[in-house]
Amino acid sequence: MATVGQLLEALEEIAPPGLALGDDPIGLQLGTVDSSVHRCAVALDPTLSAVEFAIRADCQALITHHALIYSGLKSLAGESAQVRAIRAAMQANLAVITAHTNWDAARGGVNDTLCDLLGLTKVVDFGEASTTRDYKLVTFVPAQHRDEVLDALSAVGCGRIGNYDRCAFLSEGRGTYEPKAGAQPFSGEVGERSVVAEERIEMVVPGGVKSAAVRALMKAHPYDEPAFDLYPLANPGFGIGRIGVLPEPMAVEDFVTMVSDHLDAVVRVFGHAEQLLTVGVIGGSGGFGWREARDRGCEALVTGEVRHHEAVEAAESGFLLIEAGHFATENPAMAVLAARMQERLPDTEFVHFDPPPGSSGRHA
Repeated sequence: MATVGQLLEALEEIAPPGLALGDDPIGLQLGTVDSSVHRCAVALDPTLSAVEFAIRADCQALITHHALIYSGLKSLAGESAQVRAIRAAMQANLAVITAHTNWDAARGGVNDTLCDLLGLTKVVDFGEASTTRDYKLVTFVPAQHRDEVLDALSAVGCGRIGNYDRCAFLSEGRGTYEPKAGAQPFSGEVGERSVVAEERIEMVVPGGVKSAAVRALMKAHPYDEPAFDLYPLANPGFGIGRIGVLPEPMAVEDFVTMVSDHLDAVVRVFGHAEQLLTVGVIGGSGGFGWREARDRGCEALVTGEVRHHEAVEAAESGFLLIEAGHFATENPAMAVLAARMQERLPDTEFVHFDPPPGSSGRHA
């Protein structure tokens, strides 16, 4: 059984807070970090229906994409949908946690899920980005344990560079030490100075997995006192959207049908094109990104919501905008998030709230 604090730690490793844009309200919105959680619901929206689902399922926490509390809430009086959901959660002692634009931008998040569902490959990010704090981990290990340590660090997300996993720089050298009383040296004897062959491992550590990386290193390393350094790296974050390539050119009508089928969406199309190969995606309200998508070589942008002026400008500019609905473009990633959280915290059960058609923003 986990605590709310452990839920937050696992969520921050999956969707680092540093990826969130501006003053996006993310993190713990209701509850206390020391509360126990044996079951947690995951939903797109913190609606009263989602809260009641969590309560019926005997959940102690609810993770949502959209925030329960935005700025401006001054009272819990009245019967608005938001106030009723807040009161119900508070009465049930239900913790509520939000991962919004950080989950949009995160690896494996909302927009990567869209790419997977639409069969896009050679995926790169684009669009608005925050600045993230990553680290370079340097440690030293006997050669025969190198792969064990590399695998452990890679498993928690270290060493990912673009489309490559388990990236590291290796160099050979020698280390020296003198174990004191109470030490349990891997090689050598207490009180005797040793010089041993070691390999230096250098690996990039995303800021959101720093704590997990240290834990993985300590568990996998054969030394009782592993030496390691973490050097901070200030890097530009990756954009919130994604651009990908279809396996082969596709007629617009066929692509739109695929979007509708794969996302269970009611689709609207603005503009004209003969066929598509390179496509941008931004889940939710992403019509604003059409110009950058076009400038980056896309023939179309799939998003959840398109404003009228965006539809007009894109169509007049010869660009295709495909609106598939806010719910349809983001909800699939919540099932992914539930599965990711389940992997991180196997002793806590995670259940995805998939509302019925016609409710919680889902089309009828």
